[in-house]
Amino acid sequence: MSVDTYLKGKDTSSYLQAARDDVAVLVSPVMARWSQRVSVDVKGALFWQSLDVRVEHEHGPACRH
Repeated sequence: MSVDTYLKGKDTSSYLQAARDDVAVLVSPVMARWSQRVSVDVKGALFWQSLDVRVEHEHGPACRH
């Protein structure tokens, strides 16, 4: 996974956006093409929150895990 929080001047038009409340995750075109579902969940309380992003896909001939 890669995290880039500085998006100024970057073209993100080809990215899939998965969002939950005020959190948006941009999914690369390649990962979006290989996935069936992308879900975002925010867990925790006021001062301690965690972000959970899940990408589901079908295993096929090109799958290496």
